[in-house]
Amino acid sequence: MGHPEASGDRRGLLLVRGGVLTPFSGLGGAFHDLRLALESQAMAPWGSVGTLEYDLGDSASPWRRLTTRWFRHPRTVSKTVQRLHEEGSVDLVLVSDQEQAHLVPASSPVPVAVYVHDLFHLFPTTVRLSGSTVHVGEQHPSLVRRRDLRRVLKGLKRASAFICSTNAIAEQCRIHFPSTPLFQIPYALEVGRYAPPDVLPERPETLSAGTCHLLVVGSHDPRKRLSFLTDVLSGLPEDMAKDVLVHHIGGDACPEGGPAASKLAEQKGVHWHHVGDNISDEVLNVHRWYCEALLFPSGAEGFGYPPVESMAAGQPVLASDRAAHNELMPPGTCLDPEDVNAWRQAIAEVHATWKGREGAHREPDKDLMEHVSFLAPERFHQAMSEAWSSICSS
Repeated sequence: MGHPEASGDRRGLLLVRGGVLTPFSGLGGAFHDLRLALESQAMAPWGSVGTLEYDLGDSASPWRRLTTRWFRHPRTVSKTVQRLHEEGSVDLVLVSDQEQAHLVPASSPVPVAVYVHDLFHLFPTTVRLSGSTVHVGEQHPSLVRRRDLRRVLKGLKRASAFICSTNAIAEQCRIHFPSTPLFQIPYALEVGRYAPPDVLPERPETLSAGTCHLLVVGSHDPRKRLSFLTDVLSGLPEDMAKDVLVHHIGGDACPEGGPAASKLAEQKGVHWHHVGDNISDEVLNVHRWYCEALLFPSGAEGFGYPPVESMAAGQPVLASDRAAHNELMPPGTCLDPEDVNAWRQAIAEVHATWKGREGAHREPDKDLMEHVSFLAPERFHQAMSEAWSSICSS
């Protein structure tokens, strides 16, 4: 479907998303890494013919944000695709994630694929875990958001193909879009980015050697189940609880209007330190290297970056047996998402290991680091390149 001039040794891909994202977020990091790989010719014969995104800064009005998202940027994308097609330089358009699917042109001269990371907001569900209803996706979106989601859904229906990363999301794609070609490709992970150096940087004061530090990474979205986690931690024996300090990297506020995560922890007597959000990889890594384990009780993930990144850093992970992070953990290591006692016992074992070292630093777990080697970028680059070629030839 591309021009003859563009179908030789080199093929051109236009990468499209909406507003810019920080590379320190999950989606932002995935987009950033993909763009760099394209621009560095790591996905040959595919190369970048550009990236379309916009940056309105922090002071733009809601009206300007909405009109840019719904009208200005889609027109820019459509016109750019048409121009690049006429120049013979583009073979495929890749929309960065499902939330930007409204950018799929109504009539495109080249195939348009959408990278689907999850479908939570388009097809929200509820899950009963530990006697509580966990909301997965927006249950009661506003009128404007409902109109926005309709645009997204229409765009997904126009897409030439989907690319997703896990079995859980692939299954949802097949249920809701059975006729759309689907390519399942696990994300890439640059393992060396997380591996601890031979000599670690100096400990921050908040990660003092005399404390059993535990790490939580992610927002306070209800599906992350930080309320469940604080319940687990509040029931630890007193002599253990006094040693434990939990460091939370991610949004503290609850998007559904409930108490902040730090407030929940305070109410339940849990020692909790909110580090912040939009934290750099350098700060994250220091916490991975000095904290005893990552706690990840999430009830639903499109992929679940935190567990694989912690494993790449050699950090033990306590994760719930839920999609899709349970696809990525070593077999038999996930915890029953509803068994409070199992979680407390697992934390008790982490604490006992810490106490037994008598102040010595935790050595990285080489087996965990090896486990995530299947996410090597070279494998990802080749699989993506082959998928793009297949989409264009179908």
